[in-house]
Amino acid sequence: QSRLLTLRFTVMVMNRRRRTTCTATAAAATAFLSLACTRTTLTHGQAPEHERVAEYERRLHVWPPNDDEYKPPTPGWRDLMKRRIAQLEQFDDEQLTAKWNGFMVLVHSAVLCQNFTEYGWALTKAPQDVLDMLRWDLHLGMVNGNPEREGVDDLEEDMGDPLFVDIGEERSRTILDRLKPIHSAWSGVELEGTIAYGLRIYREGATLSMHQDQTGTHVISSILHVDHDPMGDPWPLVIEGFDGTTNEVYLEPGDLLLYESSKCIHGRPKRFNGAWYSSLFIHYHPTWWDAKRVADDIMYRIPPSWDKVKPRIGDVGAVIVRGTSFREPECEHDWCTLKGAKQWKGPVEEGKILSGSGEIMDLNLDRVPVQCPVPKDEDEL
Repeated sequence: QSRLLTLRFTVMVMNRRRRTTCTATAAAATAFLSLACTRTTLTHGQAPEHERVAEYERRLHVWPPNDDEYKPPTPGWRDLMKRRIAQLEQFDDEQLTAKWNGFMVLVHSAVLCQNFTEYGWALTKAPQDVLDMLRWDLHLGMVNGNPEREGVDDLEEDMGDPLFVDIGEERSRTILDRLKPIHSAWSGVELEGTIAYGLRIYREGATLSMHQDQTGTHVISSILHVDHDPMGDPWPLVIEGFDGTTNEVYLEPGDLLLYESSKCIHGRPKRFNGAWYSSLFIHYHPTWWDAKRVADDIMYRIPPSWDKVKPRIGDVGAVIVRGTSFREPECEHDWCTLKGAKQWKGPVEEGKILSGSGEIMDLNLDRVPVQCPVPKDEDEL
């Protein structure tokens, strides 16, 4: 059946062949992009740059961050983030918007957002009934799938925009409720569902730049791989872990990749060689998560020197920022650490997880999540 669908799908999209780059930024980035991010105009809301810098100093921030500020303070994560700081500081962006966005991603990932897990990602198996339901939706709607309505941040395909099979709000909510215990057990906190988005159908030649998800709503997330062209090549999801390792995770239908998506940079920088590849994207945030506070903390943690360009040093490669995504154009597949990446794949049984330690461990679905208190407002300190 999958081979027949692949043939029909390929015939259908041949008439739509084109090349395009879709651009869209996460909600937080969009808010900043709507303003002129220069040192003399507004940077957020109604706060001029001199007021933003005054608040930065009132909070006693320093730059570069102290070693004990990195979250987590592991040597690997700290070295990875220090390298990205150096890349951004030497990034020459005439319009400044891309550099500002890069710093937003950086300070959130490196020093502001707490880590909920040891490595930032884990591989498990989705319940079979959920997979069966989604495969039915996919193969029923695949041939008549429409281009995705909204652009995807730095997604590029030889055959144009990805196609989209909308599972609908009711099914989205059902899946969020069904899978929440898995995400809560893994992260150790009570969660609120944001969205189960899909089904997205990537097409031949697709790449997805390394990026960060929305900081306000996409905190504990997963990719549920539904199905793919059986004749296509394996296509890894690349993610940076808290041990500083770059990981290539190869998914089979039913695999569920858990990840801290607003903190760990991830993407699919290698080009897809196949006719179709479809996944569902599932997002939660802690019940106590304050999106506005997160956005404010990001803005006030960016250093006053963010717009300065430092000379290139050592072997720190160049970086290009667009929206919330990053590319390293001097390296193969636009990402330098792919050369030494660790490769991972299942199978992993339902109720078990595989992560950076290499050990398959119990997910402990009966573990009661912790309800973390809301942090104090810094104005009260």
